[in-house]
Amino acid sequence: MTSEMEGTAESAADRLKRPSWKDPRLLVGIVIVLASVAGVVALVSAQDRTTPVYAAAHTLSVGESADEDDLRVVNVQIDEVRDDYLLADEELPAEQQFVSVVEEGELVPRRAIDDADPQGRQALTLMVEHPLAQAVETGRQVDVWAATPGRMAGDEAAVEQLTAGAEVSEISESSSTFGAQSALEVEVLVDPEQVPAILAAGSSQAVVSVLPAGSPEPEPEAMVEGDSEGGSGESGGGSGGEGSE
Repeated sequence: MTSEMEGTAESAADRLKRPSWKDPRLLVGIVIVLASVAGVVALVSAQDRTTPVYAAAHTLSVGESADEDDLRVVNVQIDEVRDDYLLADEELPAEQQFVSVVEEGELVPRRAIDDADPQGRQALTLMVEHPLAQAVETGRQVDVWAATPGRMAGDEAAVEQLTAGAEVSEISESSSTFGAQSALEVEVLVDPEQVPAILAAGSSQAVVSVLPAGSPEPEPEAMVEGDSEGGSGESGGGSGGEGSE
């Protein structure tokens, strides 16, 4: 009986002993903990592999120079397509401009910057005195129409489509010739052969309207009457601005 009690006491004492560094159970536990920590670190590092890329600080219009003040740096995960965007650790292309609209907050694609518009389009500014449809915004395509009033009283105005599918590069508020009437300046990109007709319409008595691409032909009376209500100056409508160089 006494020997059995002594053996039990010795077994309990063995279990209560502080484990030594040579204890295989302690070594296995340490290895498991280290492996878990390494796995978590590797997982976090893999998920946090971001690349600093330039994004537009505001809407960038066609013809604007590539300036660092107009850009901000964002960190994004674009490993597979990083070559398609302008990286923040690169120097900005010198003496180059934006050839397509980049919206505020949008990453800047490399194709948006070049020496000149690859399609050879020219920028024209139209003065518009009528409200624009919601679909008329930067980056969208529009049709430009002109209504020329009849020479005699009672003659119907002649409507002509000046261009179809022109891209809007910028929209800004302006003032009319006499500063009394609010107006909008709509900059559009058009083919060079369409420039003379648009400039001629802007410098004549024609009323210029900018509508979403594919819109039906506007009624001449609505174009002329709408412009008259707007109280425009001599031309009675929009005017073509100078093309970009």
